[in-house]
Amino acid sequence: MEHGKRESERRNRTERTRGEHSTRQSTRKKRGGHKVRKVIGTLCLVGLLTGVFFTGIFLTYVNTTLVRQAEVDPEKLSQESSSILYYQDNDTGEWEELQMLKSSKKRIEIPLSEMPQYLQDAAIAIEDERFESHHGVDWLRTGKAVLNRLTGGSVIGGSTITQQLIKNLTGDNENTIKRKILEIVRALEFEKEYSKDEIMEMYLNNIALGRGCVGVQTASQRYFGKDTKDLTLAECASLIGITNNPWKYDPLRNEESLKNNQDRKELILGKMLELEKITQEEYDQAMAEQVQFVEDATDDTDDTSTADEYNSFFVDQVIRDVSEDLAEELGISEKSALNSLYYGGYRIYTTIDPEIQEIAETVYEDASNAKTSARGQKLHSAITIVEPSTGDVVAMVGDLGEKEGDLVLNWATTVRQCGSSIKPIATYAPALDAGIITPASAIDNAPVRLLNGKPWPRNDNGVYSGLMTLSAAVSGSVNAVAVRVNEMLGVQKSFDFLTENLGITTLVSSEDDSSRNDMNSASLGLGGLTNGVTTEEMAAAFATFANNGVYNEPRLYTKVTQVDSNGTETVIIENETESHAAMKETTAYMVTKLLQTAVSSGTGRGAQFSGMSIAGKTGTTSENYDRYFAGYTPYYAAAVWCGYANNERIVSSVNPSAALWRQVMSKIHANLEDIGFSRPDGMVQVTVCKDSGLLPSDACSHDVRGESRLQTVWVAKGTEPTETCNVHVDVQYCTEGQCLAGEFCPEESVKTVSVLNYTRDSFGAAVSDTPYLLGTLEAASKEPDENGVVGCPIHTQAQPEDPVVVDPNDPNAGGSTQNPDEETGEETEEGSGDGGNGSGNGEDWVNDLWNGGSASANR
Repeated sequence: MEHGKRESERRNRTERTRGEHSTRQSTRKKRGGHKVRKVIGTLCLVGLLTGVFFTGIFLTYVNTTLVRQAEVDPEKLSQESSSILYYQDNDTGEWEELQMLKSSKKRIEIPLSEMPQYLQDAAIAIEDERFESHHGVDWLRTGKAVLNRLTGGSVIGGSTITQQLIKNLTGDNENTIKRKILEIVRALEFEKEYSKDEIMEMYLNNIALGRGCVGVQTASQRYFGKDTKDLTLAECASLIGITNNPWKYDPLRNEESLKNNQDRKELILGKMLELEKITQEEYDQAMAEQVQFVEDATDDTDDTSTADEYNSFFVDQVIRDVSEDLAEELGISEKSALNSLYYGGYRIYTTIDPEIQEIAETVYEDASNAKTSARGQKLHSAITIVEPSTGDVVAMVGDLGEKEGDLVLNWATTVRQCGSSIKPIATYAPALDAGIITPASAIDNAPVRLLNGKPWPRNDNGVYSGLMTLSAAVSGSVNAVAVRVNEMLGVQKSFDFLTENLGITTLVSSEDDSSRNDMNSASLGLGGLTNGVTTEEMAAAFATFANNGVYNEPRLYTKVTQVDSNGTETVIIENETESHAAMKETTAYMVTKLLQTAVSSGTGRGAQFSGMSIAGKTGTTSENYDRYFAGYTPYYAAAVWCGYANNERIVSSVNPSAALWRQVMSKIHANLEDIGFSRPDGMVQVTVCKDSGLLPSDACSHDVRGESRLQTVWVAKGTEPTETCNVHVDVQYCTEGQCLAGEFCPEESVKTVSVLNYTRDSFGAAVSDTPYLLGTLEAASKEPDENGVVGCPIHTQAQPEDPVVVDPNDPNAGGSTQNPDEETGEETEEGSGDGGNGSGNGEDWVNDLWNGGSASANR
């Protein structure tokens, strides 16, 4: 019994322990579950707050940014009339019509009252069945479209008629989330302003229906030969069916597309019946009707244009420029702006001179100028002509030969390499403007350094001439001088001058691309640019020289206006040119003088024609892939490029760009007076030494080369040299030995001349003026001959005195010129000693030096 009691107590304790344990476990579980719920709750709260936060940001973005962009004004984007281009008559100053802007699209607008109800209902049935009830956005269809996008399905069909109208009006159809959100916001805002009938009218007047037809009236005439108001139900369904895919559902294209159109018509009719837009009887009649299409039903006899009458390259570029500016002005896409431009009723005031444009086109259409390469490639070329005082582009042609379409590739505004044409604007103008050099400067035409173990840069003719004038360097397009001056100036200053002063926008800086950029003297000194330049920007840059240093940004139009229904003309875009002083007037004049010489007697001779002052610079790239000429007269500046689409050597005895420039510009200037380039105040003339650029000394007048080393140049006042030449030094020179005179040189062979006291590192290259350097002559004269005699290579001992006349009858006189040696008694010939060995040839020695060989006094 005692045992039973103890056992019972033990069991009770065990039960209590188990119960307590179970309670503790339950408590821990409850606590654990509470913690989990707390964590989940916290995460949910954080997620909710984050969602609210980002939703707030999104709504703020919508309200502050997208709503401002959401305005779609059909009046601004009106497509009721074609735009017209104008030009200003040079004689009267009046604006005359140039042409109406034409497009391949045709459109006739009609009111909703002339559109059958069937047509409206067909559009609603297939495009937007809840059109009459939503407020611009069908949220159910939009949600399905989003779900399909997330699951990888098709998102077609999510847009309402309102959204499609906005897309047609703006031309904005980029496949981006931002665009789709903006479209939704626009649709919601649009329906606040316009009724459903107004929206339907605009929609049906703006849908694309194939074959260049925009709007149902044009399409009805094209496909059925009648007005929209006369269409049957079946015809309405067929017509609306085309807009989903005009190419696929074009009933006139072929049998397959006709069958596709019929299937689409039946689908639409079925949908109209489902939505109770038509009765069963109407449906049956329409299904039974055999729709008749009329090929080429539209009467085009009033259209005087033909397929091959394309816009000029100038007009093409006006369209591009205005579209870009219009897009920015209206806050729409460029595609939308282009669409608006054709039908928006704009008036575009261009800068074209029709006579100059015609001259340029005539030259460029001449088949003899369109050469074909060895590989069969057509030679391409382009020209842009600018009026310097305004920056107005008066003519532009974008290729050789007949133009083959509208908005085709325009080489005039395509970036291409210009070669040495860059030198005046990237090197010489900024260096002159900064006072680094003057027209009096003498610069060393010698390698600047070694590159890959070779002297660099290499001149085009392979010759280094040594110290030379700036004029000769520019005229001969000397690479070594251009690089040397560019590095004296500094590549950063050169780069800034091009981009900030002269409007060149196509250069690449180290900030843009650290591995390949134009911040180096190879690019800026020689024209080996990363991308290149356009003829438009180059013509404007060179026009700055003709305009006394004032740069005008090039433009092809001055303003765009629009006339409302009341006849009021409103300016939409005022295209004022940006103008600034790019350089001093004196700098512009000094560059002009240099470039005139380049045309009259340098590399630009191919551009020269009589009766006009011309300045300019040629350009040639490696392997003759690109040829360039940029030049100007007192009236116009023009830049010309020639090359192949795929790099290939241009084989021509003349620079084709210079030749084309001459052909065009000579005709333009045929009846213009040569008024010359006006010299500004602040210029002075100075005579200087060609080899030092300093005021001449007496030594400069008797240079060893026997030619005048003086030149007279115009320089900016205050920059003229004040020091006397320190390069020429006088030496005693043996004319027979062509060396420094030695002690044995006869008096009649010795004269005082000046040579160049100048030292250079030639980096192993032959430099032409080396024989005239003092160091060269000293080194040669100090070199002993094989007998150890130092001095003139041909005068190595004292000359014999005049022979004594001996009377043969005089018993005290010798009867022979042969005298016995006092010691040996042997007879020798006078003057036959070793000292008479003068085998060195001075002329050959100089020639060797010219050709880079080593000269020796003992030859």
